Amino acid sequence: MSSAPEDDARSGGEDEIPRQGFLAAMPKRTLSRVVVLLAALAGIIYLRQRTNSIAGCMADAFRVLPAVEPTRSSVPIKARALVSPDLREKGR
Repeated sequence: MSSAPEDDARSGGEDEIPRQGFLAAMPKRTLSRVVVLLAALAGIIYLRQRTNSIAGCMADAFRVLPAVEPTRSSVPIKARALVSPDLREKGR
């Protein structure tokens, strides 16, 4: 007998690679792990100090400009419509 069809459906027919945590994926040496964590901490502190300026730049970038009212010129628009002779005959 073969394995139950439920087991085949759950596994998808292929073996899955188990997920590793963040610390497990880092290099095993203690010194390199400490350096990477300190660099991440320094980046977090730097971004925390610059939060106000970053938020200001983002607000300026995504600000919606107010709608501008179209100005009317005091000069009237002069236009002349020309109708071809073929269209005049169709209209009669």
